[in-house]
Amino acid sequence: MMIPTLLAMRDISRMREIITVMTKYGLGGFLQRIKLSYGSADESASGSRYMSTPRRFRMAFEELGPTFVKLGQILSTRVDIFDAEWIEEFEKLQSNVAPIPVASIDELIESYLGRPMGEVFRSFDSVPVGSASIAQVHKAVLSDGETVAVKIKRPDIEPVIQADLRILTHLAGLIESEIPEVRRYQPVQMVQYFARSLAKETDLSVELRYMQRFGQTFDSDPFVRIPHVYPDISNRQILVQEHIGDTLLKDIRIETLDAPMRTQLAARITDTLFTMILQQGFFHADPHPGNIFIGSDGRITLIDFGLVGHLSSTRRREIVDLINALTRKDQFTMQYVLSNWAQGDLPDENLLGADVLEMLLNYEHTPVRDLRISQVINDITQIMRNHGLTLPGDLVMLFKTLITLEGVAKRLDGQTELLERAKPIVADAFKERSSPEHILRKGRMHLQTLLQAADELPQNLFRLSRRLQKGQMGITLDFKRFDQISHQIDRAANRLTMGIVTAALIIGSSIVMSIETGPKFIGFIGYLLAFANSLWIIWSIWRSGKH
Repeated sequence: MMIPTLLAMRDISRMREIITVMTKYGLGGFLQRIKLSYGSADESASGSRYMSTPRRFRMAFEELGPTFVKLGQILSTRVDIFDAEWIEEFEKLQSNVAPIPVASIDELIESYLGRPMGEVFRSFDSVPVGSASIAQVHKAVLSDGETVAVKIKRPDIEPVIQADLRILTHLAGLIESEIPEVRRYQPVQMVQYFARSLAKETDLSVELRYMQRFGQTFDSDPFVRIPHVYPDISNRQILVQEHIGDTLLKDIRIETLDAPMRTQLAARITDTLFTMILQQGFFHADPHPGNIFIGSDGRITLIDFGLVGHLSSTRRREIVDLINALTRKDQFTMQYVLSNWAQGDLPDENLLGADVLEMLLNYEHTPVRDLRISQVINDITQIMRNHGLTLPGDLVMLFKTLITLEGVAKRLDGQTELLERAKPIVADAFKERSSPEHILRKGRMHLQTLLQAADELPQNLFRLSRRLQKGQMGITLDFKRFDQISHQIDRAANRLTMGIVTAALIIGSSIVMSIETGPKFIGFIGYLLAFANSLWIIWSIWRSGKH
């Protein structure tokens, strides 16, 4: 733990602030468990004593600022780890960040562009149309008269985020070291995943490339639009894109739309996301009503591509197999897919199979058109939690996206069911798998892999024999929590040593005191030292038991 501690030392004032805020909301007991508290664990605000633990964490995260708010929002996607109460609290997290001062906007824009604003914009509205923890959006008009939306990153936010990430990495290491029941969820790995996600979200050039890729994908679709971007006047700090004059879905009164239009919109949004997920493997991961514009002709426009999910071809095949297994109530295929998804220790296949069978029996008399995908996801994640399993990050993001998508579709049309809408795409995927072209392509790939392995076999055997001859073969043993075991052994050895020294002092002092002509004061000093050592050993044992 020395390296993480040294990393956190440069951020000691921020660390103190975090400890103070968490203690304020009655989380001192948690801090004591990871040996990071000072003062009493009961030094909490009087109002927080009656709050649930999830709410305390949510309020602490909100007070600690943008990085912790983003962390909570990421944790709200971990339905495989947290139960409904935690998820509900994390989903309430909002960044209470003031907009960039109007007086600073022009200077900031010019520093991002590297040239005067007048060369790029004919007019620029300094009052933002939208503001978030990392960036805010302004309406502007380019010098050629084109109306655009300009997304600008908050100044000096990256040093703050980097400091918080160093501290979070340190905290995750403490949690993993000191709370055994949490280790299986790999807190350090979760923070690393969060750091990568945040790095992409704070780099607006990444969002620009995402928008360009989605724009090419849906360029020929008359009912789906991705805003055009302007790469020549965009970079890591600023993103200039086409301004959309339609109405956001969140601002539309659904009851004013006629039934056919509502059904059409629900189907169009659902089909668009399923096309991204199952065919492209590259999808908008935050399709809430505030990120979807609706045109008067029923055309949909997706915005805000800061959060995007990726799925490999293998993962897409597994998802298609899972959906197909659900429709056919195929226990063994579903169990196989869930076993492949499980991270950490291998699950007990018999117990896992029993839980999968029980889940499918609950759906036995439910038609696919009535099967809610949120219920299926909740059942799957409950099974994973019961077996101490966690999901890979790409699936966590996918599940959260599907739950959000279902909420949007149900708001528009209560009869829309995602699994029913997915059936044609799944059928096309199976049809494509069995096509001669696909079989031939897969055969060529496997043949190429085998030929490459055969070509490298003599060289690999030669290297192996040379290492054997030189005695360079080694065996690597991976002892889980070896650092903690070493620490415990070290503490036990220290206590044993002090015990031996104490016993020696008592024996030596007794001998000195028994000699009539001996220096009595030396024996008395020896007794005092032995008494002090005994107190230290007792205190050390008591403190160890407490923690």
